[in-house]
Amino acid sequence: MIALGVSATAMAQDEFDALRYSRLTTGGTARTQAIGGAAGSLGGDISSTHVNPAGLGFYKTSEVLITPGFYFRSNNLSYLGNSESDNKSGGQLANIGVVFGIPNRSSGSKFRNFTIALDYSRQADFNNRRFLKGNNTRTSYTDRWVEDMMPGGTPVSLDVANDDLVLGPSLAFRTFLIDPKFIDDDPAKGVDFYFSGINPTLAGGIDQSDLIKERGGLDEFSIGFAGNYNEQVYMGLSVNFPTINYERNRTFREEDKSGDNNNDFAWFEHTENLKTDAVGFNSKLGIIYSPMPSLRIGVNYHTPTWFSMRDASTARVEANTEGYPSNNPGYHSLSSEELTDYLPVEYEYTLRTPSRFGGSVSYIFGTNADVKQQHGFITADVEYVNYSGTQFKYNKGGAADREMAKRLNDVISDTYKGAMNIRVGGELKFNVLAVRAGFSYNGNPYNSDFTDIDGSIKRVSGGLGYRNKGFFADLTYVHTLDTESVYAPYTLKSGPYPAPTAIGSMSGGNVVATIGLKF
Repeated sequence: MIALGVSATAMAQDEFDALRYSRLTTGGTARTQAIGGAAGSLGGDISSTHVNPAGLGFYKTSEVLITPGFYFRSNNLSYLGNSESDNKSGGQLANIGVVFGIPNRSSGSKFRNFTIALDYSRQADFNNRRFLKGNNTRTSYTDRWVEDMMPGGTPVSLDVANDDLVLGPSLAFRTFLIDPKFIDDDPAKGVDFYFSGINPTLAGGIDQSDLIKERGGLDEFSIGFAGNYNEQVYMGLSVNFPTINYERNRTFREEDKSGDNNNDFAWFEHTENLKTDAVGFNSKLGIIYSPMPSLRIGVNYHTPTWFSMRDASTARVEANTEGYPSNNPGYHSLSSEELTDYLPVEYEYTLRTPSRFGGSVSYIFGTNADVKQQHGFITADVEYVNYSGTQFKYNKGGAADREMAKRLNDVISDTYKGAMNIRVGGELKFNVLAVRAGFSYNGNPYNSDFTDIDGSIKRVSGGLGYRNKGFFADLTYVHTLDTESVYAPYTLKSGPYPAPTAIGSMSGGNVVATIGLKF
């Protein structure tokens, strides 16, 4: 009951969450990642389950495989004229699965074989660490809490200010960062407005810093089915169950730089802890046509993904208000759990990420059966996804919740646009060894009316492969070139100045290795 009573304060989703959960990368096996993720028409790899399941139809035998990996990332955030860097690295499981190739024993049928695949693949990785710092002479982080306490320009009651806005405003109110101005200075007449005790316009301004630690990923478990008709037409379908596991620990700090030790503010920190869990569903279907052994043409469609989401949040504010108030001066600290019987604030909602359309072509050369002769291929995929179509739905609440969801979805529609994703790659095979290279381009998702930065993601990749007597092993390195992004530590709906934003730049790499056995 307590969690339901404060559920509105937990609805902290924004347009950046929408992009995080809808912008996917082609993970999967080291072989697929080495060729830029271009798995739309090539076939013969379990990663086809997540791109174009028709590619499973090329399997004549069965196999089991696993793909562990290691990532490292370097981040830079430019904020208010200052630049800060941070790094993050760690291990991950990119892929594990099994494929069953089932030949058709009926000699009179043109269906040559059927395939069933069970596969887990990481489709987006959220592990990251970022830090920003800058001097602000116009706005304070607390201004957002004042706006929360003045919805539509009308102040909330003192009871609401004290007890209901537990993830930020109530904590700031109880630690004396925000105060009420009473009508005619008479508490009996009610609150006229709320105001922040932090004044960034004083000489020296305020130093702001923000440390964001993120963990988790978007993983997808898939069941894929495919058939091979006369070695020319390959049809496939996968039923997919993606899950989201995301944790964010964030500490935002403001520190007075005015040099005035009697202005009732020295510093404060706001710590937020968010854990998001989700289970979803989507389906992918495709077809590959091979008019000749050396040429393959594929098309695929991914339905929207429908997620059932749950957020669990806690927060804490620590503040030094110097000599204020006179009856309780100095250091103050309060956590949200102290206001909720030590329970996190939970909220459930749904999310729909956009559908995807793709086309692909592959050319295979050296197709004769003598593996000692040089073989190889080149392949390319094109995919379209409309990021502005991501939609939140707060279906657990009333009219106010629905109105909040509508406003957020309008912001998403204005912030993002449709984008093209392009993936190309190739392989040269020499007897039991193979050399691979690839490139992928994920188009800029940002609407030019929102920002003029280029948020496209570019990756180059290369790898080696070994196949002999049913055993195979692949090693790949994928390098992400500098990628720009926008990050808003806080937003303001009104006021003389807008809240500042940070421009981010991220680069890094992934090393993945696949080990498998045919049976």
